[in-house]
Amino acid sequence: MTNGDKIKKWLAGELSDAERKAFESTEEYAEINRLLEAVNHFKAPEYDVESGYGRLSGHLFHHKRTVPFYERISPVFRIAAIFVLALTIGYFSYHRFHPGSKGRNWISEQTAVYLPDSSFVSLNAGSRIRYSEKKWEKERAIELDGEAFFIVKNGPPFTVQSPQGLVTVLGTEFTVKDWEDFYQVTCYAGSVKVSARKNSVVLQPRATFRVVKGREETYRFSELSEPGWLRGESSFRSVPLNLVINELKRQYKVSVETRGVDVNQLFTGSFAHDNLEIALQAVTLPLHLNYDIRGNKIVITVEGK
Repeated sequence: MTNGDKIKKWLAGELSDAERKAFESTEEYAEINRLLEAVNHFKAPEYDVESGYGRLSGHLFHHKRTVPFYERISPVFRIAAIFVLALTIGYFSYHRFHPGSKGRNWISEQTAVYLPDSSFVSLNAGSRIRYSEKKWEKERAIELDGEAFFIVKNGPPFTVQSPQGLVTVLGTEFTVKDWEDFYQVTCYAGSVKVSARKNSVVLQPRATFRVVKGREETYRFSELSEPGWLRGESSFRSVPLNLVINELKRQYKVSVETRGVDVNQLFTGSFAHDNLEIALQAVTLPLHLNYDIRGNKIVITVEGK
């Protein structure tokens, strides 16, 4: 689906929840909103009907005509000017909607990326991807550092290579999370093949494969259409506390110090991305921990110590 198609479907209310949320996080959506606001605040100038009629009558009975500058230009030059204008608009439109990665530079500032075949990638905090736009038609290959959600259009094999594994798909929806000591792939639609630690596994919808500190596990989850962080929430299932703290640091851009805390104890739960105080309570209370916010630094201690 082209960006123009996405805009038409958005205006018609035909996008799915996942597609709508992804589109509303893009710069194109922000510009459309600004345009709509400008239109809503537009007020036509007052017009004097009698004065206008007087001026029109004068022109009706005056046969002298001034030839506009545009009409005095040779038709050849007019065509050339239109051609140059079209090329200019096309160039900037393409690079605006297809940021690309021709030189295989990392893309990390955008949270939503449309690939050359209209496949879609949403990046979580602190994550980045890169790919070759030149080779894309022959090789749909992505390099990932961090965590991302993918909606892949049907076509040639699509691969996601990260430090701890390789994911191969044809057309599907899935997430890949690759942080230090933690690798996880979740399939939401279609199927994906995961190759990690010299092993391979094929995931069907609502299945997750992960490696936590060298330990492999595959499990199924309740029906979800997208990862929680697209809705502003990080969720965990039996994950070591230090990995939860790392995610907290990425989402809120804070430093965290632990004192006497067992960071290897397992945590199951979630925290929101819009309120640091509530997020800290969600993580510390179940584990009987205390926290102290000191500007941009968080100190976590054991309850009663």
